[in-house]
Amino acid sequence: MNLHDHSDYDLVDLIVQEDMQAFEVLYERYAGRVLKRCYFICLSSDQARDLMQEIWIKVFLHLRSFKKEATFQTWLYRLTTNHCLNYLKSRSRADQLFQKIEMEEKVPTEDTHSVEVKDILATIPFEDRELLTMKFIAGYTYEEVASICGMNVSAVKMKVSRLLGRLRKAVES
Repeated sequence: MNLHDHSDYDLVDLIVQEDMQAFEVLYERYAGRVLKRCYFICLSSDQARDLMQEIWIKVFLHLRSFKKEATFQTWLYRLTTNHCLNYLKSRSRADQLFQKIEMEEKVPTEDTHSVEVKDILATIPFEDRELLTMKFIAGYTYEEVASICGMNVSAVKMKVSRLLGRLRKAVES
C-alpha cells in the first residue's frame, strides 16, 4: 500500500516506529495549513515560515504523546496555535511597539486604492482571527469550529457573520 493512502493515525504509528517517509507524507499533507495558521497568527511571512519549522520539529518530537483522542488535524491545529501564541507572548514589548509604530507610518499612495489584508487582519482581535482562520482557511465546518472553541454552532455562525460584516466595512472605507 502506498504511504499516501494511509490514514493520519497509521502514519503516526509508522513515524513512532521511525519511518521517515511516513513523516514526509504527513508533512506534505499538512505543511500548507500549518504555514497559513502561523501567518494568520503572527501576520509575518518570514516569521510564519520560522514558526512552521519549529512546529514540525515539535510534531516529530511529541508524536509519541499523541493519544488519538482527537483527529491528528485537530491536535496539530492546537499545537500550532499554542506554539504561535507562546511566540507572541515571548516577544519583547519593544518589538511589539516597533511593529505598531511601523504600521502607523505606512501611508497609502494617492495612485492606489488597494487594501492590505494583513493590515485589516491586524486590527481584529486574535480570538476573532482564529474563528475566521478555522472557518475559511483551515476549512473547518461550523460544527467543528464550535467544538474546538467550546461554543455552540449558532454562536459561531453569528460571530463569523458579524466579523465578515466588520471586514467588509473596513475594506470599503
